[in-house]
Amino acid sequence: MTGELSCLSEGRGKYFGICTSYHHSKGCQCPTCPSYPQSGAFMFCSKGPCSGVQKKGCMCLQCIIHKKFALEGEYFCTE
Repeated sequence: MTGELSCLSEGRGKYFGICTSYHHSKGCQCPTCPSYPQSGAFMFCSKGPCSGVQKKGCMCLQCIIHKKFALEGEYFCTE
């Protein structure tokens, strides 16, 4: 239980990371996000930030991936 809580507090999700399977990628909202940098990337919550992102609104809190993996925070696309 302690390991799970520390993982959640670090924003990594309850499974020590986010699975980037085809199924999960189809639920990703990054391509429709107003802050999306249009570089062809998606699932920033699992892959890390992208350079050149301007905060224009965040959809992370409404994303199914955010809920499923118990993530904390928003703007996973920013550095």
